[in-house]
Amino acid sequence: MGTTDAEHGLGHTEALVVSEINGPFELKTVQLKDMRSDEIVVQMVATGICHTDIATAHGHKGPGLPAVLGHEGSGIVEQVGTDVKHVAVGDHVLLTFSSCLECTPCRRGKPSYCRHMERVSFGGARLDGSKTFSLDGADISSAYFGQSSFAKRSVVRGVCAVKVDRDLPLEILCCIGCGMQTGAGTVLNTLQPPVGSSIAVYGAGAVGLAAIMAASNFTPATKIIAVDIVDSRLALAKELGATHTLNTRGKDGEQIVAMVQAVTDGEGVDRAMDCTGNLGVVQAMVGAVANNGIAATVGSTPHGAFVQIEPASWIQRNVSYVGSCMGSSLPETFVPALVEFWRQGRFPIDRLTKTYSYKDVNQAVGDMLSGKTIKPVITWG
Repeated sequence: MGTTDAEHGLGHTEALVVSEINGPFELKTVQLKDMRSDEIVVQMVATGICHTDIATAHGHKGPGLPAVLGHEGSGIVEQVGTDVKHVAVGDHVLLTFSSCLECTPCRRGKPSYCRHMERVSFGGARLDGSKTFSLDGADISSAYFGQSSFAKRSVVRGVCAVKVDRDLPLEILCCIGCGMQTGAGTVLNTLQPPVGSSIAVYGAGAVGLAAIMAASNFTPATKIIAVDIVDSRLALAKELGATHTLNTRGKDGEQIVAMVQAVTDGEGVDRAMDCTGNLGVVQAMVGAVANNGIAATVGSTPHGAFVQIEPASWIQRNVSYVGSCMGSSLPETFVPALVEFWRQGRFPIDRLTKTYSYKDVNQAVGDMLSGKTIKPVITWG
């Protein structure tokens, strides 16, 4: 089977479909629709589960239901559209976010800030409104992050695919596509802590722990502070490179600020990132940043929620508060770098992952929400 631009459906496959808000993921037989010239068909091997998938399933963000979600896919290329030149049939690929490739940020090499990011990620369709899956003869929300990888086979935007060596374990590396790339990229591309600096990471889940590994192994920061409310996660953060850990369970914003300042001789931290999406934590993070420091929001807060900033004090503090999407990365170069770091033993994301059969997806989700598993990965074996 070679290069093609199918104009018709591509047969049936099994997919995990969420049909109602807060409902379970259900295994259903769906129709895989046509493939465009800028797309590929991927036979999935493994897909990471991200909190963003769950937020969509719970109705907080994303397309209408029913939907096929999944945006940390990996697998084997089955078909290739004529406009896709960087992968071929049989290649093993990691899947990451989509972008339009045409807007100003995309043309400037900043695809994670694509002007159409909200639509290509959460719109539930291609940019032209067409779907990639149907169920019982009716189109359903799909093309999630350009991939909808909660399926055994999926039509995927070519730009989402990064080719990797065939001997690599996709069940470990699939989570690079979103969570690991976001955590490590925010540290390396956005915050870039200088020599002798301090950095605080709020939230020691998959994204936060990836950030801690990146800060410890690839930056000259000398103080790496993990902030969380779960002792076991803080212990793992310590093992993965945190120099200090702070359990802030039951603490208010002022107390959290004081705890961070105590670790930094009253100065505050030079760099900080929030992975929790908790507005109170975000406010405390901003309050604990040192003069001339940078704080980055990674975890998504609810729409309509705001952080308070006092302009008068900002003049003296010169603090930058920024957002960081997908680690401000260029996947075609950043994903292979993270793969190589893993291969060298300097980015041990396998310490965070646990595999489940796709048939046990709801158990995997439950284990993630309870904190039992940091990064669940479903395998399509």
